[in-house]
Amino acid sequence: MLKVMLFWYLSMQGVALAGLPWAFLWLRRLPSRGYALAKALGLLLVGFLLWWGGILHLWGMSLAAVLTSAAVVLVVGLLLLREEREAWWRWWHEHRRFVLTTELLFAAAFVLWTFVRATQPQIETAGGEKWMEIAFLNAMLRSPAMPPHDPWLAGFAISYYYFGYLLMAMLTLLSGLASPVAFNLANGGWFALAAVGAFGLLYDLLDGERLLAALWSPFLLLLTGNGEGLLEVLHARGLLPAAFWRWLDIRSLEGAPTPPFSWLPQRYFWWWQASRVIHDYDPLGRTQEVIDEFPAFSFVLGDMHPHLLALPFVLLAVGMALDLWRKPVYDPAALLHGRRVKVGYLLNALVLGALGFLNTWDFPIYWGLLAAVLYLRSQRRWKVVRLYTVGLIGGITVASLLLYAPFWIGLRSQAGGVLPNLFNATRWPHFVVVFWPFLIPVGGLIVAAARRAELGWRQLPGDLLLLLAAVVIGALLFGGLGGRDLVSGFLHGDFAGWGLTAEDVRSALVERLLQSGVALLLALALVVLGRALLTAGRRGEPMTFVLILVLLGAGLTFVPEFLYLRDLFGTRMNTIFKFYFEAWALWSLASAWWLAQREGSRVLWGLALGFVATGFLYTPLAVRERAIEHGVPWSPDGAAWVASSHPGDWALITWLNDNVPGRPVIAEATVNGGASYTYGGRISAFTGLPAVVGWVGHEHQWRGTPDEAMARASAIERLYTTTDPMERETILRRYEVAYVIVGEVERQRYDAALLRQWESYPCLYRYGDLAIYAVEP
Repeated sequence: MLKVMLFWYLSMQGVALAGLPWAFLWLRRLPSRGYALAKALGLLLVGFLLWWGGILHLWGMSLAAVLTSAAVVLVVGLLLLREEREAWWRWWHEHRRFVLTTELLFAAAFVLWTFVRATQPQIETAGGEKWMEIAFLNAMLRSPAMPPHDPWLAGFAISYYYFGYLLMAMLTLLSGLASPVAFNLANGGWFALAAVGAFGLLYDLLDGERLLAALWSPFLLLLTGNGEGLLEVLHARGLLPAAFWRWLDIRSLEGAPTPPFSWLPQRYFWWWQASRVIHDYDPLGRTQEVIDEFPAFSFVLGDMHPHLLALPFVLLAVGMALDLWRKPVYDPAALLHGRRVKVGYLLNALVLGALGFLNTWDFPIYWGLLAAVLYLRSQRRWKVVRLYTVGLIGGITVASLLLYAPFWIGLRSQAGGVLPNLFNATRWPHFVVVFWPFLIPVGGLIVAAARRAELGWRQLPGDLLLLLAAVVIGALLFGGLGGRDLVSGFLHGDFAGWGLTAEDVRSALVERLLQSGVALLLALALVVLGRALLTAGRRGEPMTFVLILVLLGAGLTFVPEFLYLRDLFGTRMNTIFKFYFEAWALWSLASAWWLAQREGSRVLWGLALGFVATGFLYTPLAVRERAIEHGVPWSPDGAAWVASSHPGDWALITWLNDNVPGRPVIAEATVNGGASYTYGGRISAFTGLPAVVGWVGHEHQWRGTPDEAMARASAIERLYTTTDPMERETILRRYEVAYVIVGEVERQRYDAALLRQWESYPCLYRYGDLAIYAVEP
């Protein structure tokens, strides 16, 4: 295990080296000169060049292409750094302790989380998205060009934000490891990238003066959980009355505690509940699931999903914004002599655009951060400066989209506009539990902002009414765009199409109004922070930047109280998920700064420590629970359970990986008609070969329509059950199938007499009664 860890660690460090000169030139206003963020920057730059080479068909996914891309990035960066050599060596000499601490933190975080992952290595079919993620990774490794093929819909490209999987594939090639091993090592690697990124950001916010205090940031971001861990302990111990648990209304905790009592949670899968603290009710009282993930949960879960893959680059974007915050807004001399300025603006656009490619939800969020920083830095200055700022925001936005234009052109989505959230308000106990560790620091920062700006409290009611009026009008407008049926129902008082009566709707609206405390508090926070920033935003100091982070986090938690993205789920589940995850990242940075600065009284600071400590309870307890959940041996290999539980299928997978190059189409049976979170698509997932069809539900999510995938699922069923040779040949030709799989799933699903029909085709490999047959594509 140590050997494979070393290979992955050296691969990440090698790519990080390529980003170092670029970070030093670009983030020159930061005390760290972007050293801690350079690892993520190097990964992004090399991946960007590798991707464009694939788009232009200059190369495919190969080790040679990765090495070429890394060499180009490094050489160009060193050439640009020539004029700054003296400054580089001077900075290095003055910041050796910071560099050493960064590297020790990176290595320690990588080792720690790789061992955590090894206690729970399975790339499972359910309880997460690992099955689709390993399918994407393996498809990426087989792609001769970009965009990569969809492993579960042969003949189509992946219609998803796949840049993170390209970066994983790049490091997999560089390390020379098998993809199921690389998958788990990537989880430890991304944990380490996020740890040093958060550390470097707080170091810069502290003006490079308090090295060890900067460790607060990775601790709060990655290791601290929400308050549900504490509740699990209290419930397992039998503390607090049954009435409290009913009032709290968190599923799995709503019942009265029952003996035997313990200080450790005993309920199977209890750690999952931390990501489902919030849940909504429809007007008929039926529960609607809501996701409220946070980084510690996501890393414990082990999914390499886009929101997690984007996290180190989100921190890079925050570092970019902080650097812009510290720069002069308008410097004509720099513009006239500015190779560095041009490189800087290019990197601004490249990083911002990458967020859309990594996790599209993040693009508007961090565009908002960038715009807020530039606007607040230019307010109350000359008109030419304000015009320059508007042009700068527009130019970076356009460039960020153009740099990734092939991705945006090919993207298909399930998103169908925005809908007003009429019936569901986040209950304040749930909100408190979700953001438990940050309540005092964030609250303290909001109070400090009000004091510094010397706000008149008489102004707040009017501002609050204006904000709420704007939100209501916006909700109605968006509802008109994304849900005309919704608006029509209110206009005509007819809700029969929803299966509701007017009384159902009235009762739900009254309940929603009574539960609006969170929305009102967030609105108050937005008003206070907005006025404070408009008063003090031009100072360019760390605290004001921290208040911008708090403001953005408040906005992200406020929006789902009134609006949500219209998608296949039909609820605000996904909107809460993506917005709350980013709010956690932003508020963790702000809270870490507050704790490091020891803002507030000693009593308040000590109380905040108590909240953080009880939040931290979740992570070690969840890691322990995951480690003993299935009782599997420690291993970095995410596919070991497949080899053990399905030796026949694994034999077929291994043969295909060893003997079949390129991306010929395979036919394999679906499970339950192509249902998601099943053992279906197992051959394509672990080989990357495109199957005729895999998980139909996920294809529906990725493309917004299930028609093609459903038709293919029916065709595959006919392929394995028809006795008509002509029909069989028609299906094979239609989908250009090269190999037909008769594995464990096919043996279980279909009669042996039907499967014997494939014996008229050449058998390429046989394992017992399982086989791979070749057909003419």
